[in-house]
Amino acid sequence: MKKIFFSVVAFFMFSVITFSKIAVMGAMDEEIDLLKKGMKDVKETKIGRIVYYEGNLDGKEIVLFKSGVGKVNATIGADVAIREFKVDKIIFTGIAGAIDKNLNIADIVIAKGLVQHDFDCTAFGSPLGLVEGEKEVIFKSSKELIEIARKAAINVVGEDRVKLGIIATGDQFITDRKKVQKIGAIFNAKAVEMEGAAVAQVSQIYGIPFVVLRSISDKADDSSHMDYPKFKIIAANNSARIVKLMLKNI
Repeated sequence: MKKIFFSVVAFFMFSVITFSKIAVMGAMDEEIDLLKKGMKDVKETKIGRIVYYEGNLDGKEIVLFKSGVGKVNATIGADVAIREFKVDKIIFTGIAGAIDKNLNIADIVIAKGLVQHDFDCTAFGSPLGLVEGEKEVIFKSSKELIEIARKAAINVVGEDRVKLGIIATGDQFITDRKKVQKIGAIFNAKAVEMEGAAVAQVSQIYGIPFVVLRSISDKADDSSHMDYPKFKIIAANNSARIVKLMLKNI
């Protein structure tokens, strides 16, 4: 009887470990292509407009997908990954524009927290960025995943090029430096992008640990239209290399 009992327990524990899945998501092809090439035993599932790739990457079971640009696309992708594929962690990888003037192209920003800078209910007395129903403006990332991401990023680009801080999200590709500086001043944000805080909100609703890491592709100013196409592939590839290292330590 004891032998049977321990066998059942062992099987259950093995099953839990085996079927644990990590969602790895980006907004564009460049942000997931390198990771997709390294996956094994891939199964494709299309839900709506998003194709989800289930498979093994560096010994971990993952669900990889391109959500599309913007908060709505990111929200749909994260929600489906949690509810349909039963992921227990989310990593968002990709690129961002710099707010902090000390950041350079291809530097890495790991989000300690994220804010929706374009969520505005200030007419009702709420702080800018506070989503209705939430207690705080900032959606906080998993401390454990932050540390794993930090160590992986240092390994890829060096310690002096890795920063931790707030990332601001909005449905805008910003090229106005004054607007960028205003967002930075209000939220003490280091970088700006278009998806991360939406993923953070969904993750928080479901109680799923998450982290967002961004490689800087442009300065989020009037030179962004020139910098972005040139550097987005380099920046996205750095993020992908970091994710691969992260998976080995999760």
